[in-house]
This record gives sequence, C-alpha cells and structure tokens, in this order.
Amino acid sequence: MRTLTRSEKEINVLILKSNIKTKRDVARVNQVFSQINSIKRWSVDLEDWERVLKVESTIFSCENIAVILERFGYECSELNH
Repeated sequence: MRTLTRSEKEINVLILKSNIKTKRDVARVNQVFSQINSIKRWSVDLEDWERVLKVESTIFSCENIAVILERFGYECSELNH
C-alpha cells in the first residue's frame, strides 16, 4: 500500500474564468505555469465562452493565480456557479 505525500493529499482544484483566447495564449501561460512546482496540472477550455481555466495546485488560491497571470497581461477570476 502506497502512502500519499502531503502534497498529494492537499491538491486544490481551482476553477476560474479567464481571457485566455488562443493557442498562443495557452503556450504563453504554459511557460509561466511550468516554472511553478506547486502547480501540478492545468488546462483551459478555449471552446467555452468563459474560457474556463482549471488549475490543480498544492498551495495557490484563485487570487494567487489571478495575480500571477495579471503580470503577463491575462485576467481571471474565480468561477462561481
């Protein structure tokens, strides 16, 4: 039986709406997120009108992700449905 590490137990799944619109934007965000170890996985739905951004992270909140992306010209906010 495998024991989960602390980070595996505490992954936050963040759902945000964003202004990431193109594959070029996705590549740019990938450059940013790939440098951050606490972001385990992420995806963006370019087909959805809200450009839903899903981020799995061990420490970040939606506000943290918004601040990071704002530095690179993108906007996002927590999606409340």
